[in-house]
Formats: sequence, C-alpha cells, structure tokens
Amino acid sequence: MERIRVVIAEQDDTFRKNLKEMLTQSGYLVVGDSGDGMSALKMVRAIQPELVLAEAGLPGMTGLELAHIIEEGRLAAVVLMVDYAEKELVRNHHDRWTFPVLVKPFEEFQLLSVLEYSHMAYTKMVNLEHEVLRLRGDLETRKVVEKAKGILMRVHGLSEGAAFKKMQQQSMKKRTPMKKVAEAVIMAYEISEENIKKKKR
Repeated sequence: MERIRVVIAEQDDTFRKNLKEMLTQSGYLVVGDSGDGMSALKMVRAIQPELVLAEAGLPGMTGLELAHIIEEGRLAAVVLMVDYAEKELVRNHHDRWTFPVLVKPFEEFQLLSVLEYSHMAYTKMVNLEHEVLRLRGDLETRKVVEKAKGILMRVHGLSEGAAFKKMQQQSMKKRTPMKKVAEAVIMAYEISEENIKKKKR
C-alpha cells in the first residue's frame, strides 16, 4: 500500500517538527513543510500531495485562505489546525468549507483519525465528481449519436440498426470516437441543408 503524502504548513518550527515526526512514525510520507501560506501553496501545486495539514494563522496567506484555494481547486484533502482563541473566527466561516478543523492542543489519535477521515472523504468526493463528468459525457454522446442516427435514417432510408452500424464502422475504420463521427454526420447534413436553401433563394 502506498504511503499517503502530506504537506505541513505550520509557522511554529518546533510544533511543525513534532507533527512531521508523528506522521512519519504513523506511516505517512511528509513530502514538504512550510512556515507560511504562500510557500505552502506553491509547494502543494508543485508536489501534489494527497493531504495538507495547515495552521489557520499562517503569515502571508492565512491557513483558511490556503485551505479554500486547495479545496476549490481539488488539489488535496485539507485539515485545518486552529488555536482555541481562533475557534470562533473559523466557526463564523463554517458555511464556506467542507474540510475538518482540529482545535489545538489535540492528541495524536485525534490527528490521525481526522487525517484518515479527511483523506477518505476527499478521495470519495473526487471519484464521485469524475463519475458525474463521465456520465454527463456519455449522455452528451448518446444525444449526438441519436441525432446523427435520425439524419442517416431520414436521408438514406436506413433502419435504426443500419444507421448505427454505419457510424460504428466509420468509427472503427477511422479510429475516431462515435461522438466525433456523429458530429461529422450532423455537420455535413447542416451544410447540405444550408446549400439547398441558398439555391432556392
């Protein structure tokens, strides 16, 4: 099983070092650490880790801003760490995020539990989004193929099965996706219709 890669963004050097040791001993792979938000963001974009553990009060760019950018860009799973005094500040923005928040000080088992949950939830969400995009693509392809099939049936007097088979053969012959073949059929038909209309004018 591959180790989950983590970037730590924490301005306290000692605490950051402790977090790194804790995560490494627990089987995580810490691939980068930073003491400010902007450097952490550059690191995340360059390294593309699976998890980011960020302190809310980072200098330059706050951990909350960093977390929003990472989450919206689907760059990684995010866990935000806040001091007890910052809890209310973060709570006031609770409607703008879906990532977990850990209030310092926290125990090791709490950190590991939240990291595991965050990674699993993020992976599930990304997979679901990819599946939705795939289904949308399939639906769009089906619509285009149905339209092209109707054109071939009407223009060439083909049966539904024969029209589909004709496009399928073209797809295989030209090694082109069915959607592209269907779009070519539709375009050729529309150009032909437009030319007929021009001749009648």
